[in-house]
Order: sequence, then structure tokens, then C-alpha cells
Amino acid sequence: MKIAIIAAEIAPWAKVGGLADVIGALPAAFRANGAEPVVIVPGYKAILDAIQATPVTQGLSVTIAGAPEQFSILQASPACGVPIELIVHDGYFGREGIYGADRHDYPDNLRRFIFFSRAAAHAAALLKPDVVHAHDWHAAAAPIVMRADPALAAQFKQTLTVFTIHNLAFQGLGTRLDFDLLGIAPSYFSIDGVEFHGQMNLLKGAIRSADAVTTVSPTYAHEVTSNPELGFGLEGVLNEKDGRFVGILNGADYREWDPAHDELIAAKYSPANPKGKLACKRALLDAARLQYRAGVPLVGMVARMTSQKGFDLLHDALDEVMELELQLLVLASGDPLMEKFFRAAEEKYRGQLRAVLEFNNASAHRVQAGSDAFLMPSRFEPCGLTQMYALRYGSAPVVRATGGLRDTVDEFNPALGTGNGFVFDRYATAELVAALERMIEVYRDRTAWRKLMANAFAADFSWKRAAKSYLEWFEKLRGERTIS
Repeated sequence: MKIAIIAAEIAPWAKVGGLADVIGALPAAFRANGAEPVVIVPGYKAILDAIQATPVTQGLSVTIAGAPEQFSILQASPACGVPIELIVHDGYFGREGIYGADRHDYPDNLRRFIFFSRAAAHAAALLKPDVVHAHDWHAAAAPIVMRADPALAAQFKQTLTVFTIHNLAFQGLGTRLDFDLLGIAPSYFSIDGVEFHGQMNLLKGAIRSADAVTTVSPTYAHEVTSNPELGFGLEGVLNEKDGRFVGILNGADYREWDPAHDELIAAKYSPANPKGKLACKRALLDAARLQYRAGVPLVGMVARMTSQKGFDLLHDALDEVMELELQLLVLASGDPLMEKFFRAAEEKYRGQLRAVLEFNNASAHRVQAGSDAFLMPSRFEPCGLTQMYALRYGSAPVVRATGGLRDTVDEFNPALGTGNGFVFDRYATAELVAALERMIEVYRDRTAWRKLMANAFAADFSWKRAAKSYLEWFEKLRGERTIS
């Protein structure tokens, strides 16, 4: 099965969030399961500076708002064996950053990614794939034009189109004038097309246009179709897909995230020999200028500093949390006001709280390895990958039961020895504090904590499982499409 994967990010070269991790790992898992994937991404300056690429096709063009835009296609062959095709356009992608610079989005992002989607659709047509798999709003125009542009529709007549939503909160909204960028018939600016309360909505258009739609966990698929707060106005459109909208849980890339092989941490360790974790904890505390305290758990947190990730809840609960016998290390950046709050809180709770207001991949690995517990109090979480990484590193996740967090973390039961973390339901400070109290109580019982760590180590959320689920579903959809 030939699969053309279209996305705006790919780890490790162009990473803003979890989308990059998915595109960096899922294609290799497809290949390991016998498929023939090719990844199509923008030719960002960061990628072109980092990897060797050779020309495939030059002098191509697509029409954007009635004017031709030229581009070329380069191909790279990284060690994973999955070809990467780069859409090269210096005006759009020869910049610093992915979506912006200096914490500000580029004002022409809508145009940039409509162009990318159109160019990627042309690149995919040259590959003659069995499946086109597009991801998130940045690639949403691809399935739209593949059905709405007559020339492209003819080329993709036998191709299955699948669209994956990683976060429904980001929809690619624009005005009626922005609709002209797509270069498709005016009739598509309608309730049955991309029109959404008088605006253009690329995510809605992709959901309507694709043969099938997925999201990144079963629970999130249920949440966005049943809860208007999480459906962001598109719950009805998703429900109309009926059996052609499913949640397939993301996986963790254990090639990178595994303490037995991690070159970024102070000491390697494994379930069979977990002693290195204490060395990692001591090294992390030293780097954070926190004193090691025997019998006191170190709670780590690595996330974007936004309300989605639960920082407003932690903000409101922080005084109560700091009354508990724990240490907290936060690695995050984002909302300037929230950063200011945690900078002041670090001074207030000197010796107990450390807030590192930046994202650094090496530091993220060290927080996972050195933490006893890992905090994710998310307001909503489509899937989440860091809790999967935490489990691999023997760190107990403390999470809110939403999206993929519900699907991957089970409350530890000391009496039965079951479960791999601590879970709270309501988005409330009392619930967060109570979950941390349960974690501390188990931590004090070293026998129970060793069992909890063993359960965490044993959790398997490999991409091999996820890729198999995708491929089986693709085969089912292709069979139904042939029959129909």
C-alpha cells in the first residue's frame, strides 16, 4: 500500500508540538508493517540546513488567488528509510521558525499553508498513492482541492483520502476573501463545504471532503462528538461521518524515548536495572538548584504554558500543592502572564519549585528520567505523548481523565497492585491536590511504589500497534470504496 503523508511538521527537524513526533515516527512504523510511505512537508530552512536533499521536479506551479506560485520538490532519504519530499518555496518557507518568530505567528500563515496543501496535492499525484493521509489544518486544503479541483479530482479518483485531526481547537479560519486562495468553485463556500458561520473553515472542509477522518485517541473521538465545548462547533459535522470517524491512539517513539538507550540523561536504566533513575533524579535536582530530599517525590511537568495544558488549574492550586511534601519542576513556555506568575512563584517557594521557562529537548528527556511523578492536569488533551514517555521512564503520571490521558493512564490500586498512575476527573483544584496526595501516600510505601514503577515500565504504546490499526482501517475503507 502506497501512502502519501502530508503534514506541516516532522521531528526532529521541524517541531513545534506533538504533530512533529507523530510524523517523525508513524511513517517508519507503516514501513515496518509492509506499507510504502512517503512524507510530504514544507521545505523549511531548518530542514534544508540539516539534511541533504536532491531535486525531484523543478519549475512546478499552483494557482493561488488567481496567480501562479512556482515551487520545486526535493527528496531526502533519512536513516529510517522513509522518503521525505520537500515543497520548496523560499518566500513561504525560507524563514526562521515554522509558524512564526519571536512568539508571533506569521500574518500570512493561511496563505502559506493553503499553498503548501495545493503543492503537496500535486506532489502526491506524481506518486500515484493508494492513500493520501493529511494531518491537521495546515494540510486541510489538500483533501479539499483533491475533490474540488477538477484536474486533481481526476488524478485522485481511485485514491482513498484520510484526514487526521490532532487538535480540533485549531481550525484554519479565514474570511470569505481568503476562500479565493483555494482556487475552487464559489459553490464550495457553503454550509456543505468550507463555510462556517460566515467564515472559511479549512478543518470543516477537510472533514467534509475526506473519505474518512481520524483523531488521535478513542476518548477524544467521543469527546469531540458529544461535548460542544470540545467539538468547537464541528461536533455535528463529525457525527455526520458516522462510522468513518474513529479515534486511533497515537504511539510513543521508543527509538528516542527509552532510558535504556537515552544518551541525553545522566545514567541509563531499565526495568531490570532501575538504579540509574536515582542518579538521574540527583542530576536533575542539581541542575535545577534544588536539594535532594530523601522520601520526597520530585514531580516533573513538560508542556506548553497554556490553559489547555492545565496551567490555569495549577495556578489556582499552587499554594495548596506547595503545602504538600513534594518538589515541583516545570519545563514550559507560552503565556507571558503565566510565565510571570511562575517566575514569582519560584521565588516564593525557593527550594521547592523550579520553573524553567523554555523548551529544550535535552531538558525534556532529563525531566522524564529524573522525575518520580509526571504532572499533566490538562483541560483537554487529544492524545498526549509525554505521559507515554513518562511511563517508559518509570515516572508515575498524575493526569486528568480526558482524551488520550484517560486511554493510557489507570489509577493505581495499592491493594491489588494494578494501575500505572493517578487520575482525577473534574477540572478542579481539590481534585488535582487529592491526586497528588494519593501519589505521595503511595510513594512513602516503597513496596507499593516499586510495583507502580513496574506497571509503568510494562506499558506498551509503541507505534507498531498504532500503525497496524491505521493500515487495517485503510484496507477496510479501500474495500468499501471499491464496492461502492
